[in-house]
Amino acid sequence: MPDNDNTEVPFTLSRRRIIGTGAAAVTLLVHELALARKPGAPRLPGALPQPAGTPTQPTTPAGAPDWSGGPGQARFRIDGLAKVTGQKIYARDFRAADMPGWPRAERAALILRATDPHRAFAGLDLARLDAAGITPLLTITQAPLPDYPWPQRDLASLNLTLPFSTAGADGIRQLLVPCGTAPQFYGQPVAILVFADATTLRRARRALQFEPGVVKRGDAIPPGVASPYPPATYLTRYEAPGIAPFSQVQVGAESDPYAPDSTSAPYNSTARSLRARIDARLKDPALLRLSGRYTTQVLDPMFMEPEAGLAWLDRRGGGTLHLVLGTQATNGDAGDSLAMFGAPCAIQVGTVVLNSCYPGGGFGGRDVSTFPPLLAVTAALVDAPVRIAQDRYEQFQGGLKQLASRITQEIAVDPASGRFVAFGSRQVLPSGGQNNYSQFVAMLAGYCGLSGYDIRQAYVDAAAQPSTGVVAGSMRGFGGPQASFAVETLVDEVAVALKRDPIELREINALREGDRTITGAPLTQAMTLREICRRARAHRLWRQREAVKAAKAREGVRYGVGFALANQAYGTGKDGVMAEVALAPDGRLSVRTNCVDMGNGSATTLAISTAAWLGHNAHDIVMGDVGSFNALGVSSYAGGSWSKPDWTASFAMSSSACLTAFHQVHVTEQASRVLFEAGLLPAAAAIWGVPLAQVQGRTRWTAGHLVAPGLARLSLVDLAAKVHAAGLTAAAMVHGLYEATWVSATYALPAGAPLLLPIDALSLRPAGQTSWQVVPRQDVIPPNPEAGLYGRSLYAPSGALVAVEIAPRTFEPRVVAVELIVDAGRVLQPDLLAGQAQGGVAMGIGYALLENLPLEAGGAGDGRWNLDRYHVALSADVPLARLNLTTLPSDEPTAKGIAEAVLCPIAPAVGNAIAHATARRFRALPITAADIAKALS
Repeated sequence: MPDNDNTEVPFTLSRRRIIGTGAAAVTLLVHELALARKPGAPRLPGALPQPAGTPTQPTTPAGAPDWSGGPGQARFRIDGLAKVTGQKIYARDFRAADMPGWPRAERAALILRATDPHRAFAGLDLARLDAAGITPLLTITQAPLPDYPWPQRDLASLNLTLPFSTAGADGIRQLLVPCGTAPQFYGQPVAILVFADATTLRRARRALQFEPGVVKRGDAIPPGVASPYPPATYLTRYEAPGIAPFSQVQVGAESDPYAPDSTSAPYNSTARSLRARIDARLKDPALLRLSGRYTTQVLDPMFMEPEAGLAWLDRRGGGTLHLVLGTQATNGDAGDSLAMFGAPCAIQVGTVVLNSCYPGGGFGGRDVSTFPPLLAVTAALVDAPVRIAQDRYEQFQGGLKQLASRITQEIAVDPASGRFVAFGSRQVLPSGGQNNYSQFVAMLAGYCGLSGYDIRQAYVDAAAQPSTGVVAGSMRGFGGPQASFAVETLVDEVAVALKRDPIELREINALREGDRTITGAPLTQAMTLREICRRARAHRLWRQREAVKAAKAREGVRYGVGFALANQAYGTGKDGVMAEVALAPDGRLSVRTNCVDMGNGSATTLAISTAAWLGHNAHDIVMGDVGSFNALGVSSYAGGSWSKPDWTASFAMSSSACLTAFHQVHVTEQASRVLFEAGLLPAAAAIWGVPLAQVQGRTRWTAGHLVAPGLARLSLVDLAAKVHAAGLTAAAMVHGLYEATWVSATYALPAGAPLLLPIDALSLRPAGQTSWQVVPRQDVIPPNPEAGLYGRSLYAPSGALVAVEIAPRTFEPRVVAVELIVDAGRVLQPDLLAGQAQGGVAMGIGYALLENLPLEAGGAGDGRWNLDRYHVALSADVPLARLNLTTLPSDEPTAKGIAEAVLCPIAPAVGNAIAHATARRFRALPITAADIAKALS
């Protein structure tokens, strides 16, 4: 649909209005706002600003079939009806006229970007605008442009404090390219043009887009040599008879084998000498030795909505910056925006209000994106609300990408037993021209460097290498897919060299409970990698692969089946999460969370997570809220420790594809438990007329009613009425910190005995009150000090069998069957798990066969890439009729984050299937028909 051009009156036409014609219901349009304040800045009023006509709490459409199934189950997604009727909308759907209290006039801005980082930015040629009679209201640049005829403002004079992600390979932080200097990367913004309205912007875009002379290029500048983003990851593990075990955990510090010993790093020389022993094993002629170089390409996240946003700086009072964004990092975007205008910035901003919209996907593509700071500074310099909405060309040019990889590996194997004896890997991940979690993506790639195998003499180096490519970051998998492709391809090569079954070989070497990872972290959970291998070996797709291959060959079709294993971690190793559960007088339950639903079903999962303790699914859910959780009274300030009652090791995390099932569900369940213990159970005891102690531990929920031996059944409505009549606890807010275990503490609730709970902060809100009461924690049980050295401690094992056919004349590879086996722990909602699996398979197929985006010259940074050139997996590329998911039976009480686990084994399994079909090995992604034809010629 065209944009609304008339910004003087509320818009009346949009795609959601057309799609939703005839539906009178209203549903949630904005998840929630995140609030950040500078110390001393006034608090905003309690009413939450939302678009006109929307309720202050989210609802399901009136009169629609109830999304909720029985307690703990969903009939369909909580936002499902809103999605299919067009009522679920995104950041690009909003205008200033939709926002209560905002001015109705709205400006529109266009970001101009550099297309050649090897030549200096020499200014702008906007003659095409002049010829069309278009005049920008304002041009924003990093430094003043000489001889520029129209009004301009420069960022250098503002003294902005830029977020870390704007640091280039040279260490210089800049949002825009200063005139006379070279861009840091392809697609770096050089200027922001602000126009009076959307109509003028549209005309300007038509005049300027794809015109190479608009951004003038000056003298050629020789490229510099950039050092990797620090810190690089150096992992060494060594176990042998007669030598003390060595690893990151066991020596108490991460070691750099390329640096001398120091007081803070006393084990560098030890790591160096042990690596020499590993290298000797890698050269042992008595062992099978293989090596190779493996590469993966740049990917675009390709979420539904190109980045868009709306912003307004209300200069009254201390200055309030309002942002409307699709974001997966509400805490980060709000906090970074606030910090950007800190002293000595010339623009005063005391408060940031972030209206967090549905992000339309993301999976890392919106985590520490450069878009929010560009929007924020534009709003700070414009006289009215401003809107920036990238089209798909602009999103390809400026949006975050997945890091590429170049991985060189060596392995030594005992040929008799098939045991992996020694391993060495050096990983370089080109990461584009600015840092975006890049070193942490490389770090996880390093942790995944051994996949799911027990190799006791091994080292892995992993580094994020700056480049002039489009900025890459934390896309789904976060380094895991890159490492998985390299390791699982090499393992298949070993199996071919040994003439052994590739799955059997993996089973022999797979990690078991009690083993240690490359960091030395102990595996305390039940490890199911071998069970996955056994199931895969027994599957008919594997057992019949040679017979089917022979039959297909008679038809001229090459056929192969490949397998790959993954032991992908979920969580970051130190995860702070939070949740609030509240009970209304009429019995409605609501959940509030900092989590953002990126299409992975988080809203639905958290809404059903109240059922275990409260007997009902939540009716409403508010997502993307960080500001409300200031009521917990804790933060992760510098110099804190667990001895201080207001400190936590990590306050809030960006939403990720894999944090919901284990982490966010845990705190939602704990908030539900506290609400039950401090509110519902005392209310029940009062209704029953018995002492609280008599019913503690003796109640259960049956068919939505609370029951106890010999006492009347009570509905949630009955209990809610009593809670509010008696002024009991009506809402509970908790914070949890997971670092190899949940931090626990004892809390004295208003009723009953103190409880030891696996949370590190608690606040309660009595019925009829708006303020929260912090419950001090006592007797904190902190994490094991070693846990900070684990790197990761939670794993979701998975394996994939993939069948591929290669067309006889075109050599086009096509995936024809996928069998995915996953250890998901306790399955919360099977449909959502299946959706994650199907999405992972589609992304993995695109990674293996279709998607390719040159990192530098000829890549998306030139502004001419769109879906006509970038080929994502379509339904015809995914064998939906032969895509099966098996979840292992589990006695575990918790679910696992499997969103990345279902992705990691797909691409290497596809590659191994093609190798089986062609007897040729492919070590670079994507594997194209041209690659196969060349290999077979």
